[in-house]
Amino acid sequence: MNISLVNVHKTLRQKTTKTKIFEAANAEFAADRVTGILAPPRSGKTTLVGLTTGKLRPDSGRVKRLSLVSFPVAAGGVFNGALTGRENLAFLCRVFGFDPVPIIRFILEFTEIGKAIDKPFKNLNRDERTRLLFTACYAIPFDTYLVDESIIGGRGSFRTQCEDLVRERMRTSGFIIVSSSPTLIRKYCEDIFAIDNYQIRRMNDVDEAEALIGSDRLRDGDGALDLVSDGG
Repeated sequence: MNISLVNVHKTLRQKTTKTKIFEAANAEFAADRVTGILAPPRSGKTTLVGLTTGKLRPDSGRVKRLSLVSFPVAAGGVFNGALTGRENLAFLCRVFGFDPVPIIRFILEFTEIGKAIDKPFKNLNRDERTRLLFTACYAIPFDTYLVDESIIGGRGSFRTQCEDLVRERMRTSGFIIVSSSPTLIRKYCEDIFAIDNYQIRRMNDVDEAEALIGSDRLRDGDGALDLVSDGG
């Protein structure tokens, strides 16, 4: 199983401006590997994530998904603020074809947010929101998990638990980690790609990817987020 981009062209259009992101881009990501895609800010990271999930469609070319791909880790946009945490989770599970009962039970035990799961999502405090968002994706047994910069979150013991959960998922599932951080890519990834000049290029290692892009264009970090914003 794999995820592949075949001759993908993509331009983003906002009012009167057009920004070319990919031009005849080709890449194949193995669904059972931890893949890192190093890219500078504003080079198309989030666009690539959108293409991979199917949220965005290429202008031309194809994106083929032969495995079940997650929504981006900690993506608040997949939660409806007016619904409770439990209602949001049940909806997501059904969309992807899973029984919500064991998944919600796991999330309650892992996050320890208790009755807060039955509050409207918009009324959760930042710690509760962070715990729920980071656990929700990993609780669903996807074939491939998709990371846009932030791979773990929270504070103290929860962050340690989150790191352990990521390592556990990496033993049974693939990951695609899209980031501007060489440190994050180097820590987790087996297969390395770089976004450069509207292309997605296979690299031998992180050092080669960093040299291609230029370290001055990158933004290093560990992929950890203390608390998500109130807006998710």
